[in-house]
Amino acid sequence: NLFQQNAQTSIAVKYNNMSVLENMHLAVGLSLLFGEGIQDEWDIFDGWINDDKVRVQEIMKESILKTDISHQSELLGDLELLIEQVHTVAKENNRYNAEIDEPILSILAQTFHEAKSVEGEDLTKTELEGKCNQLAGLLVGFILHGADISNPAKSGDLPIHWGSRVFDEFFEQGDKEKEMGLPISPLCDRGTVKLPESQVNFIKYVALPTYELLGSVIPRVKKEVVPNMSRTIEYWEGEKN
Repeated sequence: NLFQQNAQTSIAVKYNNMSVLENMHLAVGLSLLFGEGIQDEWDIFDGWINDDKVRVQEIMKESILKTDISHQSELLGDLELLIEQVHTVAKENNRYNAEIDEPILSILAQTFHEAKSVEGEDLTKTELEGKCNQLAGLLVGFILHGADISNPAKSGDLPIHWGSRVFDEFFEQGDKEKEMGLPISPLCDRGTVKLPESQVNFIKYVALPTYELLGSVIPRVKKEVVPNMSRTIEYWEGEKN
C-alpha cells in the first residue's frame, strides 16, 4: 500500500490512499460475484434474495478491509473486548455455569440455537444474542486476517521457504522504489534489513498474538497451530548468528 501511495498510482488515487490494495481486491471480488464480471459458471448466489446478497457484500467488505495490516492492533483489541463481553453476559444468564469460563464457541452455538426457539423479550438474552452476533461477524474478518499472515503457522519447512521468498519480493520492491526515487518501504531495503531478525519480530509481535487470540476461540488452533510458530521462531533465532 505504501508503494502505491508514494508512487501515486491510479488505484491509489482511485481509493484515496486508503487500504489501496484491499479496496482493489474487494472491488474485483464484488464485480465477479455480483457485478459486471459475473458469469453463470460461478454465480453461487443465484436464487438468493436481495437482502441476503447485500449482507454477503457487507461481510466481504468488512472482512477484506480488515486484512490491511495497519488495522492489526485495533482488530485484536475489538475482538478481545467482545470475547470478554460475551463471557460476562453469558455468566449473567442462568443458561451458563458462572463458575467456569464457558468455551466461546459453545456460547455462540448454544445462543444461536436457542434464539430460534425461545420466545419473549428477556433483556439478558437479547443482549447476549446481540453480543454473539457482533462477535461472529468480527470473527469472520479476524480469521481471514489470520489466513493472510498465516505463513509462520504452517508446519515443516514451509514457513522457512516462503518466509525467504516473500523477502525476495520485498527487496525487489525496495529496488524499484530506489530506482524511482521514492522512499523505501519498511522491510524492503536489502542493504539494511536482516531476514532472521525481521521474521522473529513479525512472528512475535504480529502473527503470534493473532493466533494466540484465535486459539482462545478455537481450541485446536491453540493446540495444533501455535506450536508451529514457536518452532519457526526457534529456527529464525538460530539464524541470527
